[in-house]
This record gives sequence, structure tokens and C-alpha cells, in this order.
Amino acid sequence: MLPVISQPHAAPLAGTVNDWRRALGAHYLQLGRTSRQRRFMTVLPNRSISLIANRASPDIVLGIKADGRVIGVVEVFSGIDHHAEIGISVEDLYQGQGYGRALFMDGLVAADKIGVRTADLYFASENHGIRSLVHAAGGQVLQHGADCEAHIDIATFLASCD
Repeated sequence: MLPVISQPHAAPLAGTVNDWRRALGAHYLQLGRTSRQRRFMTVLPNRSISLIANRASPDIVLGIKADGRVIGVVEVFSGIDHHAEIGISVEDLYQGQGYGRALFMDGLVAADKIGVRTADLYFASENHGIRSLVHAAGGQVLQHGADCEAHIDIATFLASCD
């Protein structure tokens, strides 16, 4: 069961999709090698990171701030049948401090509010932080070699928070 934490909390990024894209691009460029590997399942150069950010079309983007700036984001990409894919990243210096947990929890709650019933995350098998969050939310992890996919039932997650 995920503990309820009072701080930190994620908040929706303000503005339009283009504003989101600029914020995502700035955030992605702050990710170090390991964090880029975790977020994109490969280490991408800055040019590729910028292209991904400029083409992103998430339905929800939540950011979490520290030191007066966004240091982590969760993106929800809704699809068909009340399903979504979720992407999450936290800058290297802020990992292991509860920011990812807050983004994850708040992202699932936000997904529920737009009618998402199930969500998937794709991640590298050595990303134990995401694996732990998925298990704590009642999700399942399937491993395929070095890659994993997680399936989360949002109702199960919400019930675990009560």
C-alpha cells in the first residue's frame, strides 16, 4: 500500500500543449544519462530529446517543483477503451526523495478524473523505483528480457489509498 504523503504534490502544468511541450523539453534536457535511460528506455542526445518534447501530445501533464522550478513530470496519454500510457521522470538530484511517488500517485488520480480505468508504464527492468510503485499500487509487472511493462487497474489503486 502506498503511504499518503502530504508533501510534495504534483500540479497541472499551466498553459497550452505548446507550453507543455516547452516545459517537457526543458525538463527532459535536465535529465542525466541514467534518468534518460529510465524515461526513454535508451540514452538520447539533446536533439532527439527536443524532437520528442516538440511532438508530445499528452492529455495530462503534472509537474512537481523544488527549488522554484519543475524537477519532475508525469504525462498521461489516454487511448481507447478508457486506457492510458504513463510516462514519468524526475531529475537525478531529486530522486529518492518522494517526488516520483507523488507524481505517480497524483498522476493516477488525475487519470481517473478523465475516465481512465487502466494504465500501462514501460520501463527497464533495473528501474526498481517504478517497479516498487507499481506493486504498491496493486499493479502487475511483466518482464521481457531487459524491458518491463506494468499494468495498473486504477480502481484497485484508489482502493489501496483508502
